[in-house]
Amino acid sequence: MRIPRQWARAAATLLGVLALLGTVGCSTTYQIRQVHKSGFLCDYSQFRKGGKDEAQLVYHHPTADIGKYRRILFDPVVIMADHAKSSAFTTMSPEQQQAMVNYVDARVREKLQPDYAFVTAPGPEVMRLRVAITEVEGATIVLDTVSSVVPIGLAISALERLLVGAPASVGKAGVEGEILDSLSGERLAAVVDARAGRKITWRFDKFKRYRTFEDAFDEWTTRLQERLAVLRARNTPAEASR
Repeated sequence: MRIPRQWARAAATLLGVLALLGTVGCSTTYQIRQVHKSGFLCDYSQFRKGGKDEAQLVYHHPTADIGKYRRILFDPVVIMADHAKSSAFTTMSPEQQQAMVNYVDARVREKLQPDYAFVTAPGPEVMRLRVAITEVEGATIVLDTVSSVVPIGLAISALERLLVGAPASVGKAGVEGEILDSLSGERLAAVVDARAGRKITWRFDKFKRYRTFEDAFDEWTTRLQERLAVLRARNTPAEASR
């Protein structure tokens, strides 16, 4: 089976792994022009500015063979919020915050479980995945809420039920993430990006502010799945793929 040409080109751009973003079709979200670094990632000096169909800031290890990894150690998803009293995240209830992190955790697992085993300890050929939901501006503090492993159906229903009354600025969502070698801690790929929802009409969609958050992370996790598929294919011997 031949690798589609467009996949090969995508791999060559090497958002590498977490290169999740860009506008796709008639997306209900759009990429925000400028992102703010939250401090979730230890090192921002390695990043370059993303190009077309890439996150705003991207990094990939120039020689790492990400395709060889077959298992994932997934850290609990966290929220990076603003100190300001007007912060959308800090004014949410603990239940709303929990719904957000659980949704992201469940969506990542749903997308990647067909191809990867999720493990609870470092090991050979285990990548460590770290993800933070960030406030679009001024995110500098880590909230106490961390994700739990829940079925995707429960995560979706909780998100829809609890974020209906969330602050208006839940219409913006940021992400920071990185993939590390679980044993050495060497960074393999990383990304910083943010998206905002398109105009809400307040007619049929007046209760759908949570859709921006949901749609943004659906798009990011889909891109993650696609890039990892590219890299696995590149790591498969040609004769084994025929």
